[in-house]
Amino acid sequence: MENSTKALLNIEEASSFLSVKVSRLRTAVFRKEIPFVKFGRLVRFKKEELLKWIDSNTVKANEEDSSWLW
Repeated sequence: MENSTKALLNIEEASSFLSVKVSRLRTAVFRKEIPFVKFGRLVRFKKEELLKWIDSNTVKANEEDSSWLW
């Protein structure tokens, strides 16, 4: 299966995609802070779920509070 169309990412691929260390991603899985799929002992990630998770955890700047920057 080609990597660009791969449905599930392993932990190394997901950590690379998210630009975080594997150990931080494992901690997030243990704490159930991030969506994942588990097959027995195998942990996998759906790329589209990671994108949704990023969107839901994005903090938007307030228009009023960002005025001090300019």
